Formats: sequence, C-alpha cells, structure tokens
Amino acid sequence: MRLRLKEIRKKRRLNPDKAAELYDDPAMSATVLMNIEAGRRRTPVTVDELMRFAYALDVPPEALLIPGADLQVQVAPGVVVDSSRLLRWMRGDEALNGNDAAHYEATAAESLEPSGRGVPQQLRDEFLARAQAAFDGFFADSDEIRRKTRQQVREVLGEVRTAAADGAPADKLITMIDAFLDRLE
Repeated sequence: MRLRLKEIRKKRRLNPDKAAELYDDPAMSATVLMNIEAGRRRTPVTVDELMRFAYALDVPPEALLIPGADLQVQVAPGVVVDSSRLLRWMRGDEALNGNDAAHYEATAAESLEPSGRGVPQQLRDEFLARAQAAFDGFFADSDEIRRKTRQQVREVLGEVRTAAADGAPADKLITMIDAFLDRLE
C-alpha cells in the first residue's frame, strides 16, 4: 500500500506537503506521510487512513491496495496471488484457494448485492438479454408508429389538398383542419 500511495501521489504531481494538506488532518503531516511511504512508520496504515488517502487522492481505495499489473501479492501465509486475482477477490468475484468458496460467495452476494456486484453473472446476462429485447421491441414499435403516423399525415394533407383544389372555401378548409387536430387530442 505504501508504494502505491507514493506512486499515485507522484502521478497526481503532489508533493508530501500538498498531499498531507488534502488529507485534512493535523496528525497527518508531510513527515508522517513520507514515513508511511518509506515504510518507517511503526504502526501500519489503518483502514480509516486508507479510505481517507483514497478520498484525498481522488482514487478508489482498491487503487492503493492493488500493486501494478502481473505482480504477486501475499494475502496470507502460503497464499500468493497475482494482482488481477487479488482485485477479483477484493470485489467479491472470486474466492481464493483455502477459502470456503460457498461461504465466500454467499457472503459476497449478501454484502455486495446493493451495489450490483454480488449479482450472479447468469442473472446479469439474463437481465441484459431481456433489456436488449425490450429495447429492440421499443425501436421496432417506434419505427411502426413513425410509419403509421407518416401515412396518416399524408392522408390528411391529401384530403385538405383535394378540398383546396376543388375550390373549397377557406372556412371549410379550416373546419377540416380543426377536425383533424381534434382527432390528435
């Protein structure tokens, strides 16, 4: 985490003083931040500090936890995974070796469901297929409505044109047009 913190801070072109100022806590001075980044602070970074750093740096918290692509991370003694698998585990998408996969998946679904992440892939796929079918039906219906509307407008204009060509008086044409307009309401 400390290396990612430093990397992201530098990418944002923030010196330690400015980053500590964005952290907005007098206990987090530039010196404390540099000690965290260098691994010299005696106490580990807390979850609260992690969240606050993520907020101050405008990044998701996982950005501070996930090392660069294809790097190995030791999650627990004897459990080493690459960074992409670590991210899937953190997001609740995949249990790690040594976990009770059923328990992990049930807990992930229960705790992450409001955000949509705990929804099983099959359910997501079914929803997307149904949504696509609904949109396809809507667009097909709108094409049909447009076609019918154009045809009706042609018919109305044709009747008005014929009446005008036959020498109908203006008040009769206005009455015809008003009748057509009334049908639209």
